[in-house]
Amino acid sequence: MESNDDDADLQLIKASSTLLSDLQDTLPKVLWRPTKTDSNRGRVHSQVRQCDLDYILKLIEPFQGEPQLLDSKLKHIVPPILDAYLQYLQLPKGATTTGHWRLDTALCIILYTLCKVRGYKIIVGFLSNEPRHFEPILQALERTLIQGDADAATAPWQVSYVLSLWVSHLLLTPFDLASISDLTPPIKLPADLEFPASAPTLAVRCTAVGLKYLYTSTKAQDAAAAMLVRLVIRPDMQKLDLADLLTSKLLGEVSYSDSNVPTSIYERIGPLRFLSGIATSADLSHLIPHIYRTCEKLSNEEGGSSVVTSNAVAKKFFVKIFRNIAILSLRLTAAEGPLLSFLETTSVLEDVIDYLLRSLADRDTPVRYAAAKALSLIILELETEMGHEVIQAVLDSFWEDLPRDANGLPDFRTANALKWHGLTLALAHSLFKRTASPEQLPDIINALAAALQFEQRTATGSSIGTNVRDAANFGIWSMSRRYTTDELLRVSTATLHFADAGNGGQESVIQVLAVQLILSACLDPAGNIRRGSSAALQELIGRHPNQVREGISLVQIVEYQAVGLRRRAMVDVANQAADLHTTYSTALVKGSMKWRGLGSVDVSSREAAAAALAKLNAKVPVSTSSHVVLDRVTEQLDQCSSKDSELLQGLVIAVSYIISPESDGTAVTSEQIANLWLRFSNMRECMGNFSPRVLRSDLPSAVASMLTALCHATSQATQDSQQARVAPFDAIETILECLLARQEDSILQGIPALVKAAVQLKREAGVHLGCLEAQTLCSRVALDGSKSVLHGAGRAIALGALAPVYGNGLAGQPASAAITTLANLNGVMTVDWRIIGARALQLAVENADTRDSIEPGILETVIQAIHKGTRDYTVDERGDVGSLVRLQSLSCASSVFNCGSKCKLPEEVQDVLRTDVARLSLEKLDRVRIAAARCKHEWLGSEWAVRDVANVSTEDYFAAILSPLGAGARDPALEVSLLEGCISCAGISGERLLQSSRLALVELLCNADDALLAVHMTSFAAILKNMLADATHMHPALELLAFLLDMQIPQRLADRTDFKWRNLLSTVQKAHHKSNDIPKIVAAVNVYRELAGVQAIRGEVLKKLVSMLKTNPYPRVRIAVAETLFVATREDRLLSVNWAAPIVNNKDTVAAVEASLLAG
Repeated sequence: MESNDDDADLQLIKASSTLLSDLQDTLPKVLWRPTKTDSNRGRVHSQVRQCDLDYILKLIEPFQGEPQLLDSKLKHIVPPILDAYLQYLQLPKGATTTGHWRLDTALCIILYTLCKVRGYKIIVGFLSNEPRHFEPILQALERTLIQGDADAATAPWQVSYVLSLWVSHLLLTPFDLASISDLTPPIKLPADLEFPASAPTLAVRCTAVGLKYLYTSTKAQDAAAAMLVRLVIRPDMQKLDLADLLTSKLLGEVSYSDSNVPTSIYERIGPLRFLSGIATSADLSHLIPHIYRTCEKLSNEEGGSSVVTSNAVAKKFFVKIFRNIAILSLRLTAAEGPLLSFLETTSVLEDVIDYLLRSLADRDTPVRYAAAKALSLIILELETEMGHEVIQAVLDSFWEDLPRDANGLPDFRTANALKWHGLTLALAHSLFKRTASPEQLPDIINALAAALQFEQRTATGSSIGTNVRDAANFGIWSMSRRYTTDELLRVSTATLHFADAGNGGQESVIQVLAVQLILSACLDPAGNIRRGSSAALQELIGRHPNQVREGISLVQIVEYQAVGLRRRAMVDVANQAADLHTTYSTALVKGSMKWRGLGSVDVSSREAAAAALAKLNAKVPVSTSSHVVLDRVTEQLDQCSSKDSELLQGLVIAVSYIISPESDGTAVTSEQIANLWLRFSNMRECMGNFSPRVLRSDLPSAVASMLTALCHATSQATQDSQQARVAPFDAIETILECLLARQEDSILQGIPALVKAAVQLKREAGVHLGCLEAQTLCSRVALDGSKSVLHGAGRAIALGALAPVYGNGLAGQPASAAITTLANLNGVMTVDWRIIGARALQLAVENADTRDSIEPGILETVIQAIHKGTRDYTVDERGDVGSLVRLQSLSCASSVFNCGSKCKLPEEVQDVLRTDVARLSLEKLDRVRIAAARCKHEWLGSEWAVRDVANVSTEDYFAAILSPLGAGARDPALEVSLLEGCISCAGISGERLLQSSRLALVELLCNADDALLAVHMTSFAAILKNMLADATHMHPALELLAFLLDMQIPQRLADRTDFKWRNLLSTVQKAHHKSNDIPKIVAAVNVYRELAGVQAIRGEVLKKLVSMLKTNPYPRVRIAVAETLFVATREDRLLSVNWAAPIVNNKDTVAAVEASLLAG
């Protein structure tokens, strides 16, 4: 569901200054100890708390969507981190405590997060490249691999990633490595790699560490490959042929294949990363032939038999290697030696381009992205004519094996979506680098426009092609940015072959592209496509001024943020854009009727398209037709197959929106209404099959909406009953029967308006009401309600909506029969029918709101039904399903109060509802409590304004609700209801709710005098006695009584004669008599523990406890009874007995205890 809240990026922009300020303030506290001097920095910390690290990361990670917002503060954030790290390396290392990170580890995690958010190239620029730091940084990296240093060896991979990047940066030093350090390497090189004896030890160490991390599965592999490439291309290392050694070794590992030896894919990807870096170096061009031949052989293995050719990342590196080799061969004008022979004897360039063109259709997205970018870079290096030939090959590939429909437009149903994505992306990159010829722009625009409308549906209905449209946006944006206005204007619209490509050549191609982008920005189902089209439109208008009609206004309307929510884009933005020019309104009407509008996958989008068409109906030029939109929809409705329920639903709902009285369009003519009735009659076939697909498409509710709108339109258009009789009442009756027999909520929501409109039309035409007759509906509802399934719920809803329509409000025999039938649903077995009954009663009361009055007898029936519904506590396998009945009854009560605000309700009616609402305002279920609190605030004068659930869960709230218990003017019925409500929230509920409600209740009772307390306790005892008939709330009632007794509140009445303690004891005994509910029995035992302190009934309580000790079969209960007896009597013989043992084992002890108590 779409939200009206600001988008995440807007929220980030607003919060960025606060986040950056907090980050800048927090870092020094984490890095440095406080100092007593004026210096900002003390000694560096040795550890960082986990919570502090998490807080810093939480401040950085939100910027991943808008990383450039970090730029202004990076110079204040990164250098202190690096200073602290370098200082920490000089300190002695201690053990790490639980819940803490070592400082170096924490700082590397922070630096990695910054690299992830802002890009490692930006962050590396802040790293120090002073040679004096080379040795400590390299040693720190080596320690992550040395088993002797347990803490360092178990450090997270972020440490090795950051340190490898830092070593790679330090390798830029212009000094020979031999002059920096000569320490012995702590890590040995692989056995198959022999370095020259003259190789600097620093180079050996870097190579050893780099090779270790080159085979890992983490991001450290990236940094290790970059470090090794940076090492071997150094001039002093080239003299030692280090690149030849490593390349030979790694090529052998990549091409090695032995099915008997398991090989991890990461052992191949790491070397490929290194080789792709080597292929960019002109100084190492002599290695190119060997690299190319090996990679070519591997990449051409058939069937993905190689572990390399079946992996997306590996294939991406093949693309990079071939790209780098092709570019290097083009740039090297004076090749010699092996490279010259290689270039003369092989067709490297042609083979690479062919491989890249094939890779554009690869199944893996990273490969297609890499191939598209590689092609554009190679084209940039080619001679102009050859580059244009490659682009033409890309353009020709778009239309290979692509059929066209009857209108000559491409049919994407059989197209290769992956290939289209790769081709569009390659075209977009080429346009961005301006390598395409202006003469190729017509073909390019045709391809991009087609890609912008690319859409496929899977067998399950999901959409394919979003990435193709995204690439098309990039392509149009690039073309708008890189090509001049004159170059674009030279393209004739007569050469364009897509829909709406121009008005007979009168439009410029810029205007045509603008229209296509408007359609995409307003109607596309994907939010990133709408925003991409908006950005491309802004670029098109900004780069080519005065070429698009109302361009400035268009940019302001179809702007990036406005099109973020789809309904807003389809209805509001499209409507505002249509106001600017008829070109836009006409195009939007056509677009809204296609796959992006009425043909959308989801119901909400089709409804938004229908609402947009209803608004656009008034925008279409009057010269063309006053009802051109309706006529087009009707024409398409004729052509639509009954099996295409999604499109049919969109067309039907569009008709209902356009002809509805709320539409902004002009009145519908009688001829059009007759045509629509004819098409409506043909829908009987569709409505006879309520398959899962039809129900998912929401077609039945759309047909209900259309029928409602047609009835209203016919009533408004006809002046006499003869014209009203043209309606096909047989079809209306059939479809009404089908709809009223359903129970889906989407259908039920439209039934009230439908049946009222149908009754009005039938009465105007003098036609019998048929299935809408009061007697017919009453009998069918009574019959359906007796069943266990919710079939025919629509009839109950219809009966509730029509009850006031049969006569003058809720008065007369038909209304009485209807209300009685609906009220009787409150007593049926099925909970869902009880909910429907309360909902139908609410409709009856709401529709009677505009009538004269409600008969007292009918009102009494409604009130009793509501009263019964508010006491529905049915529990089944789904949980407290009775709460749904209580909620619906509360809504019905609100409708009665609303009706009473216009015609005064009798006092007894208000009293019944007031007490029920007061009781439910103390419910333990949040949704019931908040609904009752809202009703109480809105209609009963409560001053407690309801904001959210937390607002109705506080001690102050309960104190306000319970305040009548302490008032001077008593209301016995209200007091009883409040005490019943307390049992729900203060008996057994959530901990927070339990504490708040009990605190409020205890404070109120403590402040009450003894006389008032006696009244309340007598009422509570009476409630307990009434609960004996329905023990649903007996357990929470006993828990609340035990709590009050534990608070010593009722004990204030121990010496008073106006409170009957013996009656209370008798009720408690009956509450758990022969009960199997162990928690309830234990709650009763807790009550006995406190009642034993009341002298008037102490003997009877002890006798009852001893009896339970002798007879109760549950060990848990006997243990609780024994503990209670000991608290009450201090009988030591109760302590040394296993009361969980069988009763017979403890018979003698029980007899002795009983004798002792009787003697005492």
